[in-house]
Amino acid sequence: MKQLLSLVFCAVAACSAQPASVLEPRQVAPAVLQVGNIEHPLLTESSGLVASRRNADLFWTHNDGGGRKQVLYAMTRGGKSLAEFRVTGVLIDDWEDIATDSNGHLFLGDIGNNDAKRSEIAVHQIDEPDIAKTANGLVSVTRSWRLRFPQKPFDCESLFVWGDFGYVISKVFNDAQAELYRFSLTNTGVQPLERMAELKIDSPVTGADISADGSLLGVVAKNGAYVFKIHGDPATATKKPHHTKFKHDHIEACTFVPEGLLATAESREILLFVNADFIPRAPEKK
Repeated sequence: MKQLLSLVFCAVAACSAQPASVLEPRQVAPAVLQVGNIEHPLLTESSGLVASRRNADLFWTHNDGGGRKQVLYAMTRGGKSLAEFRVTGVLIDDWEDIATDSNGHLFLGDIGNNDAKRSEIAVHQIDEPDIAKTANGLVSVTRSWRLRFPQKPFDCESLFVWGDFGYVISKVFNDAQAELYRFSLTNTGVQPLERMAELKIDSPVTGADISADGSLLGVVAKNGAYVFKIHGDPATATKKPHHTKFKHDHIEACTFVPEGLLATAESREILLFVNADFIPRAPEKK
């Protein structure tokens, strides 16, 4: 682990040598580094996070909520602000997470359900903005999915996309086990969520991401970060995951980076989980 941390410190320092807003990486817990702070003054509750698959060191995030807060922000991994876009075409009620695919789309998870008062949630698709063309503007929703709960409504703060499906994870309390649900991206009508698996996580889940190759599923919760080896099949996330313990009541989002699992907190910290089992495989060279 010491050798791994040394390598990660060097890699993170190399990635963040230029932007002034990036902190020198510092260890805040075993296998957990703080690598930055969110810079934008209006980005006060980073609730979702995803790495762009088209631009290196570009990350998309957003505030918790909707309405006046339905703004998409671009930043570096250290928190330096790069661009912002107001989402148009829908009214978001409770934006909790963001996901991506390999075709240039971003997926906005209007999936929050505090006190289980909503009978229906939604996910919206947009085209990933090109910040080389503009750093401030509007982005319109191109598709939407309306989702119903299969039984009793539950709260939800996690979204990821793989293949022809989107996936959400229930946010549960009182030591209950989190559950994985999916919905079809090819279905344009209202559809019920389909239960896929019970996860071995009994802490409230607040964010999730899948590695670009589909081999790893990452999850953050109030008691740390988890990674499941799923080999392209999210339904297999039933075995005991790799867990890095890190109690943090405000951790809200995560995404994979070459060194591990990057996470943001509503208290502005940007954290990097560097457990060796959290590192995605490098893409094969063609």
